[in-house]
Amino acid sequence: MKSMAIEREFGSGGRDIGIRIAKEAQIPYYDGQLLIEAAKRYGIEIADLKEFDENKVGSLLYNIAMMAGYNQYENMVKINEIFYGMKETIKNLYAEGPAVFIGRCSTEILKSYEDVVTVFVRCSDKEKRVQRIFDKENVDTMQKARRLMDRKDWGRERYFKFWTKKDWKDEKNYDLILDTAKFSLEECSEILLKRMNE
Repeated sequence: MKSMAIEREFGSGGRDIGIRIAKEAQIPYYDGQLLIEAAKRYGIEIADLKEFDENKVGSLLYNIAMMAGYNQYENMVKINEIFYGMKETIKNLYAEGPAVFIGRCSTEILKSYEDVVTVFVRCSDKEKRVQRIFDKENVDTMQKARRLMDRKDWGRERYFKFWTKKDWKDEKNYDLILDTAKFSLEECSEILLKRMNE
């Protein structure tokens, strides 16, 4: 069985697909928080990772990386050390056996391995995405759900671009692109499970 690395638009259902696949295949699932916990197991010091995660990139990581000043070099060294810790954690977990990895540039980190399927999950129906966010997240209006969607996608896109120098939505970066406006989450999971078992 192959491993799966997933990048996803916020509200596309990509995380739910990853959880479903891991449960069905009975393999580990790793997202940001679980990767932090796994890094501790390997003795990798990434205590500040939460501050530099894809969810914070617009407000902290990206700004630190772009700012000028006397301590820019020190900040860049720290940021690179943290990302290196995450990268090594993902590679160590991959070496343990098949798993599902969500975000954190895992598609690029594991791209060179033949037994990893890289996927981008999108939803071409923005209103469907907004509705899913409204239903699942702690927002009380559709307008807030739409703003949250835009902010999260912006952060993920910047994070990916910062570390990989690539366009997050570029289809050439992935083995598969799935659109949850055209396929249900269950159908997407079945497609990916089949691909993992090829």
